[in-house]
Amino acid sequence: MARSANNKKGLLSEEALTKFRIELLVKGTIVIGPQTLFTQDELARINQLQAEIPEEQVRLGDAGDSHNVFVKRVRVDPPGRNPSNVDGAAPGQIIDLLERKDRGFALKTILGASSEYVIRRCQLHRMPPGSFVGIHLDAESDPDFEYSVIVQLAQDFEGGEFVVYPSAYEQQVFRPPFGAVLVTTCRLRHEVKPVSAGERRSLVYFCSKRSGTNRRVIESSTSGHEAS
Repeated sequence: MARSANNKKGLLSEEALTKFRIELLVKGTIVIGPQTLFTQDELARINQLQAEIPEEQVRLGDAGDSHNVFVKRVRVDPPGRNPSNVDGAAPGQIIDLLERKDRGFALKTILGASSEYVIRRCQLHRMPPGSFVGIHLDAESDPDFEYSVIVQLAQDFEGGEFVVYPSAYEQQVFRPPFGAVLVTTCRLRHEVKPVSAGERRSLVYFCSKRSGTNRRVIESSTSGHEAS
């Protein structure tokens, strides 16, 4: 699928990338519209590949936070170990798609990096009615997590708002449309409100400039896995 006319040299113009970068610095969270970072064909490919990955229900996060969400692991980042793809061909193919050169350059520019970001963790979330992701901080899963990138893969659902809490006295509410990408800093607490109808589905990955072992203190970890 062809990109827009003003996007011949990459996924976004330099002006657009700069605008998103400033907005992310100011607000901590941004939404990039549909068919900007991912085409319809790429979203369809992700959907095709995810069917090959086993699913588990997650009710407890890494910091003891409460969730109710179905998760398919693509790349894991356990304490004291390096990030690694889960078994099977599909996870590696999804990571290859996410790390495509032009997309990597666009995200690196938006995130303000002088070097390449690495994907430390990646997973798919499915949220039928009653599902939710409790308030949590992504950096508690890995202190090197800097930004999370959330690709919206569903459109016919109600509820499931992504809510960010910049401070104890304010909140930002987002409901990105199908194909949109939400980027947020891992230093802000957030949650996903309960889904009331339909099914919310998303691809979530966590970016860092550091590629080594997860430095989270193992003694403080639980058997759960963080969700976003």
